[in-house]
Amino acid sequence: MDAVNHFLLLAAYNNAVWCDTVCRSHNVMGEFHETFWVNQHQTPIYYPNLVTLSPTATITASQDALAELLTGKKDHTISVKDSFAVLDLTPFGFQRIFQAQWIFRQAPTDLSPQIAADIQWKRITAERELLRWEDVWSQPDPPRNRLFLPTLLHDADICIIAAYKENQIIAGAIANRTTEVVGLSNVFTPEQEAERYWEGLLSLIAHGYPTLPIVGYEQDDSLAVALRVGFTTLGPLRVWMKEAKAEDSEFPASALPTLSATGHAPSLEDDRHTFPGEMSGQDADRSNRL
Repeated sequence: MDAVNHFLLLAAYNNAVWCDTVCRSHNVMGEFHETFWVNQHQTPIYYPNLVTLSPTATITASQDALAELLTGKKDHTISVKDSFAVLDLTPFGFQRIFQAQWIFRQAPTDLSPQIAADIQWKRITAERELLRWEDVWSQPDPPRNRLFLPTLLHDADICIIAAYKENQIIAGAIANRTTEVVGLSNVFTPEQEAERYWEGLLSLIAHGYPTLPIVGYEQDDSLAVALRVGFTTLGPLRVWMKEAKAEDSEFPASALPTLSATGHAPSLEDDRHTFPGEMSGQDADRSNRL
C-alpha cells in the first residue's frame, strides 16, 4: 500500500473514532466493524450514523444493521459519511449534502513555537471555558443543546484548542489522536489572517504530538487555507443525508453498494498520550463538524 492510501485509511479511521467519542459522551453508543463504524441511534447534531473505513464498498442483505439503517423509515435524520466518495445512495432516499477533501500534513521538523504578542494559545481544561469555546464555535447558528460535553476534557487523546485575544476566544479547533496520526476538526477563525491562526493551532498540535502527521478534511475556502499552510490532499469524501420519515426505498437491500473491503481498519489499540503545554483556522462551515 502506498503512503497516500495508507494515510487515507488512517484519516477515515481517525474521524470515525472522533465521531464515536462525541456520540459516547452523549451516551449514544456506536460500534466498529471491520469496514465501517455505525450508530443506529439518533446521533448528536452534525454527527453521522455511518462512516465507511474502506475504499471498496457494497452492503449485502446479510448485513441487517446497515440494510435497516439505509432503507428503513426513521423518525430522525440519517447521515452517511462515504469516506472514499464511492457510494451512490440516491436510490435509497439520500441526498448528497457536500463533498470535501481529506488533507494531510507531515509531522513538522521545526518545532519553534508560533509567538504572537496579542494572541494567547491555550488548551481548554475547564468546563466554563468549554462553554465559552462552544458559544464562539457555534456562531451564527448555535444548537439548542450543548454538543461538546465536559467528559471530553478528560480524554488524554483529545485537545480542544482556543486562541484568546484580550481574554476573548476568537479562534479554535479540536485535535484527536489515534493510531499514527492526529485528527484536526472544528476549526474556526476570524476571516482576516486565517493562515496566521492555522499556523498557531498547528504549532500547538506539533508540540503535543511532535512525531505525528496531521489529518482532517476541508472544502472551499478552508481547504485553500489548509493547502497554503502545508497540507496536501489525500482524496475526496462525501456526506449523504436522508430526512426523517423519508419513504422506504423500493430497492431491495441486496442492491445496496458493498461496504466490505480488501483492506483492514487500523487497530483500535494505541498508546495514550497526554497533551502538554498551552499554546488554531477559518470561519468553519458545518462541513467538518461531522
